[in-house]
Amino acid sequence: MKKILFKIRIRSLLYLTAALSIASYQQCNGAGKDAGYLFLEPQEERRAKKFKDGKTLIAFHQKGTVFSDDETSPWHKATFFAQGSVLRDKDNLIIAEVSLSETIDKDGDLTWSAFWKKEDGTSEISIKAGTGKWKGIAGSGVLAKNKVNRLDSFTQPEYSFDWELANLPPAAGRNKPEDYQFHDSGLSFHGPHIYDFSKELKNGVTLLVSSQSGVLLSDDKNALSPRNFATCYDRGTTYKPAPGSKGGSNGDAMLLEDTDPDGDIVWLYHEWWYSNPPGSYEFIGGTGKWKGITGYGVTKGMLKRRTDDHYMLKSEMHWNLPSK
Repeated sequence: MKKILFKIRIRSLLYLTAALSIASYQQCNGAGKDAGYLFLEPQEERRAKKFKDGKTLIAFHQKGTVFSDDETSPWHKATFFAQGSVLRDKDNLIIAEVSLSETIDKDGDLTWSAFWKKEDGTSEISIKAGTGKWKGIAGSGVLAKNKVNRLDSFTQPEYSFDWELANLPPAAGRNKPEDYQFHDSGLSFHGPHIYDFSKELKNGVTLLVSSQSGVLLSDDKNALSPRNFATCYDRGTTYKPAPGSKGGSNGDAMLLEDTDPDGDIVWLYHEWWYSNPPGSYEFIGGTGKWKGITGYGVTKGMLKRRTDDHYMLKSEMHWNLPSK
């Protein structure tokens, strides 16, 4: 009996050692897999826009908490905050739903991820950036059906993703114009940031949640471009580390929403770390003639400084569309 118990203890010890080795390997090599669920409050409507053809575009905020048992994951014991949009047709059916999420772990380190809802109701997750120990993070996964059906308006969708500290440059630094079929350059005329709220973390980091609106115009006024004669509505967070700390640079992580004259929309992820310019754009998805769009862009800089608080930025974009 003692021999049997001894063998069981040795086997359990081996299993525990193996599990700890895997966790240690993931932490040392900055990579892993995670699965869990989100506990989400109802979407909070921020504003709505009606189109002439009956479509409705609703901008929302959504708060929640991540439930993950993986202590090596960037989402372990993290809070969740998303800024996004839902586009519905005249019959109230969802055409597109997209958001930029922000998670904050117990140490005050952040990740930003883009969510794009697919036709089957699941959402693609694309991890874009992080701070602190998550600086240089990248990854992808899926947000699936609710873990349980609830009687209130809260939801519990399940997620899974792979991640690694890949230390890739932003999209503008890892792509080449010649890899894309379509190109455009132009001007964005933006109003000032309108701040919704700010949050100061215990580690001294300040997060400023804001939005701004403007118009976009291509250098060629006849250009067929998602950003020509388009209105833009941008939402996101400005990240400010504690003064004098080693918490990294000030920067913006934003969801851009550009609507062309036909009512077709593209959404982009925009990242701009002030100490490491230029700003970078990455297409998340689109509707209408821009459905399935992929590509990137770069901010070329300020066209002309103004005496008011508006901005005139030059940018160039490069994209592909699915073959018909």
